[in-house]
Amino acid sequence: MVDILDQAEERLRKAHEILAELQLFERWQVFGTPILVGAVAYGLAMAPDIDMEIHCDVPRIEDGFSVLRECALHPNVRKARFGNYLDEVDEGLYWRLIYRTDEGTDWKIDMWALHRDHGGPCAMPLVEPLRQVLIPETRCAILELKALMQDGSIPRHPSIDIYRAVIDGGVRTGTQLEAWLELHPRPFLTFWKPGESTVSSVSQ
Repeated sequence: MVDILDQAEERLRKAHEILAELQLFERWQVFGTPILVGAVAYGLAMAPDIDMEIHCDVPRIEDGFSVLRECALHPNVRKARFGNYLDEVDEGLYWRLIYRTDEGTDWKIDMWALHRDHGGPCAMPLVEPLRQVLIPETRCAILELKALMQDGSIPRHPSIDIYRAVIDGGVRTGTQLEAWLELHPRPFLTFWKPGESTVSSVSQ
């Protein structure tokens, strides 16, 4: 258990180091309100991934390219990507950077520029509720399930499904996870928050 917590802490340390090195918060603050979301924000990072949302009065393509242009000059940034989903279900502009560490690990940095009055599901409202309900036991259970997915021991699922299963369903093992998710599917986009759904727990 200590080892997996150490791994997660090292991921968090490196994630914040990359954010500071690329000055992503400072660059995005010119155009909106950048918010750290996803596993790094929850303290549940196992994969080399960073997620951000930028809430803007008006998401603009040129603003995002301004940020990407500056970041692309950094020698560790190897790839950049853009997607316009304003007219689709996500209702936002999507940006991705791939940052390669000196040790050769590729970090994926996903950034969504959204309207401040974005009506669909987004990650920001989940950050504080999830952080507040996490206890050492559930944090370790989530990290252990993520580690099993990373090494191929159990099938992969989106992180949101692990959070739902562990927190709302009492899941602790890969077998329990598969059984619980089969009984509790979710929409592609979800407004889920801890404790807000009426679901069954796994049998012990």
